[in-house]
Amino acid sequence: MRRLILCLLFALAMTSLSGCGTIYKASVDERDVGTFADDSRIESSVRARIINDPVVKLRDLSVNSYLGTVYLVGEFDADQQKMRAVRLAREVDGVRRVTIIPFQKQVDPTCGTTDDLALYAKIKQRLVEDRDIWSTQVDVKVVQCNVVILGLVKSQHDADRIVAHANAVQGVYTVQNYIRIMK
Repeated sequence: MRRLILCLLFALAMTSLSGCGTIYKASVDERDVGTFADDSRIESSVRARIINDPVVKLRDLSVNSYLGTVYLVGEFDADQQKMRAVRLAREVDGVRRVTIIPFQKQVDPTCGTTDDLALYAKIKQRLVEDRDIWSTQVDVKVVQCNVVILGLVKSQHDADRIVAHANAVQGVYTVQNYIRIMK
């Protein structure tokens, strides 16, 4: 019970800091300010389309955009939801490509929401503590104890270390790497 409360408090703190985080993220991001703003607008537009759609459920899906590529990560009940989410994302001005990372919605007694939150916190802690990499522009998604890493980094070395940190956390089932190297 204590673990659940701590995870919920952590999630609440993260969402309350998101406004301040946007300014910070823009200042440390690998993208120039214009590209960062375009990607932020794309993310917001895709979320708005999905949240108002009766087929796709935003609460089961996260949306990220890097250099005009939209990444949809989440749980889906049916192929119809996946196809609809991709179509809605492609309709947004500025979207160059859509990558979907789907997980079949299921009830897994060995991995629930609290487990996902705990894994997320452990991975982010490892990334912050590693002074040899710059991981502030990397997003970590955890779905059914599977980790999806998205973002932009300066070198393959940074990408490899980030993936190694995620793989080293006990309880992680798989790690999918969608990190892009900025040249």
